[in-house]
Amino acid sequence: VLILKKGKKIIDKHSWPGLYKLDETLLIEIDKFLKKNKVGLKDIKEIKVKPSKKSMVSTRIAKATALGLTTTDKVW
Repeated sequence: VLILKKGKKIIDKHSWPGLYKLDETLLIEIDKFLKKNKVGLKDIKEIKVKPSKKSMVSTRIAKATALGLTTTDKVW
């Protein structure tokens, strides 16, 4: 699930099936989500990755992707 917040207010959410195909879908879904909300990577101040209870590999993929997308050190 991708969640876009401004302060504490949730602006938009996006989810899709495919937990076990995250390596194939995550970047595509992030791109669609950001374009839909007219947000660029430079606008993102913080990225949080919530660990998956179903797949440790998916959590690692999400964290690696978050680190690759951001120029900030604020990846959780």
